Amino acid sequence: MSQAALAQAVLSAEQIQEFYHDAFVGDQVRDFRVLLGDRSVGIVLDVGGGCGFFARSLSHEGGYQTRVMDMDPTSIENCRTIGVDGRIGDALAPNPVGDEEVVCFNLILHHLVGKTENETRELQIRALRAWRGKAARLFVNEYIYQSLVGQISGRLIYEITSSEFLSSIGRQIARVIPSFKANTFGVGVRFRSREQWMDLFSEAGFCVENSSVGSPEYVSPPLRGLMIKTIRRDSFLLKAA
Repeated sequence: MSQAALAQAVLSAEQIQEFYHDAFVGDQVRDFRVLLGDRSVGIVLDVGGGCGFFARSLSHEGGYQTRVMDMDPTSIENCRTIGVDGRIGDALAPNPVGDEEVVCFNLILHHLVGKTENETRELQIRALRAWRGKAARLFVNEYIYQSLVGQISGRLIYEITSSEFLSSIGRQIARVIPSFKANTFGVGVRFRSREQWMDLFSEAGFCVENSSVGSPEYVSPPLRGLMIKTIRRDSFLLKAA
């Protein structure tokens, strides 16, 4: 399938607003600094960096030079308001300045979804592969969904959230079961197991240089009905294979 034929499902303005927060930034900054160590780097670009909270914290706590690239104009305005260099850009077709040394994907890849599982995988790989040969390293912070049976949980969530029919049912269930609440109903979200993410990194042309394992989050009984064993956020430092 040609890259031109792939199309990313896009969140509505209302759904995007749900991400105007700084949750998880502390963990992401900590992991970034631990995985990079004392290595001196140039510009750190946060792809899909939203309102710039990660970029600002990384600058303040580690002294890094940072930049945000995001498709949402409101997010970029918010970046500039808090003193972060923010620029409009597409994760799937970035226009590198040329000074980017570390490119970050903080809980972004699972939002790159297409009409099918194959298209979704291709979109996620394309976002990573766009920086091969253009940045020394990639930093990825992603949700890890380990399943009770095989690797089914992430796929089940994708099928439910990407289907208009199943999403309508999910919205009704969420009214009485808060743990089913999702701001991606009707669009889709594709979580993966740690092994699946590492396979995807390899297919994109990267190897894992360093990684950290996040703390397990609470999995409610309704979510266990989706065969979820563990939910956590892991971080990976990638370099070209």
